[in-house]
Amino acid sequence: MAYEIIIIAAVLLIVFIAAVLIILWAVPLVLTGRVELCPDAPTLFMMFCAKWGIVSLHADMLDGTAIEVSLFGHTFRRMLPEINQKEPAHKKSALKVEEKTNKETPAPDIMGIADAMLPQAGPLLHQIAIDHLCASVRIGLGDAALTGQIFGILMTIRGILMATGGRVSLAAAAEFNDHVIEGEAEGAIRIAHPLSLVPPMVRIIRHPVVWKMVTNR
Repeated sequence: MAYEIIIIAAVLLIVFIAAVLIILWAVPLVLTGRVELCPDAPTLFMMFCAKWGIVSLHADMLDGTAIEVSLFGHTFRRMLPEINQKEPAHKKSALKVEEKTNKETPAPDIMGIADAMLPQAGPLLHQIAIDHLCASVRIGLGDAALTGQIFGILMTIRGILMATGGRVSLAAAAEFNDHVIEGEAEGAIRIAHPLSLVPPMVRIIRHPVVWKMVTNR
């Protein structure tokens, strides 16, 4: 009798795992979001929504002071810590120690990270379909030459994006006599098979450079 119960439990467990894997493979994940950067406080507005079948996760950053997350009809609100202009003496000393520690921390190996991610970019992007993605930016860096260079790069990117048939668009404006960075972006992407993202992500994490960063945190 006990043996039959173990067999039935094992079969049910296998069926449950298979069902979860099929759902992860077959049910697409839809991500939508909007970000707005303003020159005046509050400087950042952000909305993010993820829909996976009947599960929906919604997150909002409200006025740069709070974050609201909604899941299964329940909303959780968390206030963001305020940044005071005047710090107590003991906090200042702690900040100095932290800054010294950060200076002693070696810089991340950018080339190593790129070597880990670039070979997996194809498998990752193959599963991502862009529904629409549009952005606009107004930039002025206080230096006319530098502003012109950045604006030129943005225009080059804009030209490349025009090949997407209107699904991706970028508008940019340069301010040569002002110091300002503002803009907004919104879009929606669809991940056809979320489970297929796991192998390339595992390969990225297992790369020696990335793994060293993970284990040293």
